[in-house]
Amino acid sequence: MRHLTSKTWAALAAVALIGTSPALAADAPVVVKTANGPVQATERGVMRSYFGIPFAAPPVGDLRWKAPAPAAKWTAPIARSKTAAACLQTGPDSPFRTRGDSEDCLYLDVHTPTGKGPHPVMVWIHGGAFTTGDASTYADPGPMVSRGVIVVAIHYRLGAMGFLAHPALRDAGGSAGDYGMMDQQAALRWVRANISAFGGDARNVTIFGESAGGFSVLTHLASPQSKGLFDKAIIESGAYGVADQLTQAGMETKSQAALETAMAGQDVGAACAGGTVTAACLRGLPDAVVRGKLMSAFERATGGVVPSIDGKVLTQSIKATFAAGANNKVPVINGSNENENLLFLALTEMGARLAAKPPNFNPADRSFLMTAEGFNKGAEVMAAQTGLSASALAGYYPLNRHGDDVGLQPSLAAAAAGTDSTFSCNGVNVSARIAAQGSPIWMYEFRDQTAVPLFGMFGGKYGLSLPQGAAHAFELPYLFGMASAAQNAEQNALKATMSTYWTNFARRGNPNGSGTPVWAGFRGGAVQALDVASGGGVTGMTADAFRDQHLCKTAWAKQTF
Repeated sequence: MRHLTSKTWAALAAVALIGTSPALAADAPVVVKTANGPVQATERGVMRSYFGIPFAAPPVGDLRWKAPAPAAKWTAPIARSKTAAACLQTGPDSPFRTRGDSEDCLYLDVHTPTGKGPHPVMVWIHGGAFTTGDASTYADPGPMVSRGVIVVAIHYRLGAMGFLAHPALRDAGGSAGDYGMMDQQAALRWVRANISAFGGDARNVTIFGESAGGFSVLTHLASPQSKGLFDKAIIESGAYGVADQLTQAGMETKSQAALETAMAGQDVGAACAGGTVTAACLRGLPDAVVRGKLMSAFERATGGVVPSIDGKVLTQSIKATFAAGANNKVPVINGSNENENLLFLALTEMGARLAAKPPNFNPADRSFLMTAEGFNKGAEVMAAQTGLSASALAGYYPLNRHGDDVGLQPSLAAAAAGTDSTFSCNGVNVSARIAAQGSPIWMYEFRDQTAVPLFGMFGGKYGLSLPQGAAHAFELPYLFGMASAAQNAEQNALKATMSTYWTNFARRGNPNGSGTPVWAGFRGGAVQALDVASGGGVTGMTADAFRDQHLCKTAWAKQTF
């Protein structure tokens, strides 16, 4: 991801572990006839799940690096009990990489509730920095499905397979790249055409996603090709890099560099003989080059993958599209987490502990924490990227304002700077822009400091010195059934409130309803705190309380949306 902190303190990712749902009966048909063929449900108590439905043809061979083609028809019911293979992932050593990945990956899962439809439809777009992740992580949307909505979880091509824009790949209109976004659009078209057969309301579709999934939602709000494919949108920690998309020319240059790196010294096949790179050459590249070299080379060359201005999916940057008022206007929920970047700093600590000989998971040993010197070095790197001086950055985030534990202060200050610059200030600005256009917009900040960490547990004990608080992706177990889900009555109450807000919004374009605290719209500057009762509860606050607006308008002025 090409945001401010990608080369300093962290690399984004969104991860979680799936769990199980409570046992109830489902009313959706056991076998559903889609336009291409029948699919058979797996009984899962609170829901019936239809796994691994192809929404496009496998993007392999001559279809590699092309817009998704229609799926073939079939006659025997597809009866799978789990999600299909994830799309090809970047980084074999990444802790967030899904194993068993494949180029043949354009499938989706449909999870249907009890009761008679038509049910509102929520289409989930997974996160993972556009390089990792898949639908299996979110295979238990029981907290939402049990409230009467259908949840569809989709796959889309990732990394180089989804976003490479080599000049040899230009289509008849001259555009290249953003195939992963085209996959998402194809899945949304599939939902419009088929979801009524599952008891869904094809005229009431909400897209939602977290991290790269949230960025994807923003991209659909900006894409002319996505107009009419959805009716509402929820952006979770996705308002980063809003002005950071490469032009097609820029992405083509980065893609060429990545390809040269990946092909150097490799057996690239007969189609590439003579050194001329053609579409046939690229589509014939062997798996060893694509999987083993190109995926990681492309991520390094781009500094992190985000959709580019390809001329088709995006005709200009997301920021420019919204500034011109040319975005797709629907009701929106937008938000982020209080301690987003603590996840990435904790990942850094975990990596250092794993690299120790022997590995060290004694949290009392604080030698793996960031030091004051490390904070200052990070500030210098960020200063070079932003135009701020390192001294100004240190002045905005003085260590002594970040708790009484001197050993934690550098990490907490670094996390606050990264959270503000990457997520919080951008999020406020995105919400303000949507509100100014007159579209309904609600904003939240997830604040539960007691949230169960998504990683760092060893032998049932937390093995890191750095607490993660309400870090990046930590709201996900409050919407999906996951192994790190709510553990006590307070957390379960917050989970019920959040899943009710999300499904109320999907049902009628407003998160409010009986039994939940009133959530005021952002148009007056209101932000809803989402916290357990002992931490402050679910209550409204102003944007100024949410984030110091002086910082958003001074330190991070370049991030203004």
